[in-house]
Amino acid sequence: MSTGEERRRLVCRCMGVASPRIYAAVRESGLTSVADVTKAVRAGGGCGLCHPEIEEILADARGEPFDPSLALENQLVCRQETLSRIEGSLHSLIRPRIEALGATLDAVSVDGLRVRVRLGGVADARAARLVAEKLREYVCEDLEVETG
Repeated sequence: MSTGEERRRLVCRCMGVASPRIYAAVRESGLTSVADVTKAVRAGGGCGLCHPEIEEILADARGEPFDPSLALENQLVCRQETLSRIEGSLHSLIRPRIEALGATLDAVSVDGLRVRVRLGGVADARAARLVAEKLREYVCEDLEVETG
């Protein structure tokens, strides 16, 4: 079962590496192992929780089947860990900065690399720009951040 690159996701939360960057490195450099991926793009060089996802990407790039139950488990772990990383960054690092501008964090939703943050209070373009810039800096530069 091929998961395909269409499932864009933050794979390595420690190093902030998303699936498109891993797929590109695998294709361009012929990477065949998690160690190769770690050397090339740093993914997998932290806690190791993303190693199964990297294995899934490697299998997909080779056109090999990957156990659907493991793919689902990877997807669930990835979703939960990504949300946790984004929420942690928002609440501990970003919220104090936007509150100083008069804005509040009202809601957040995450779908793959797309993050939607609803701001309240006196939310202006500066607060929205700050949220987007800091999420990309603290979590992953490939995030698509929408604020409103």
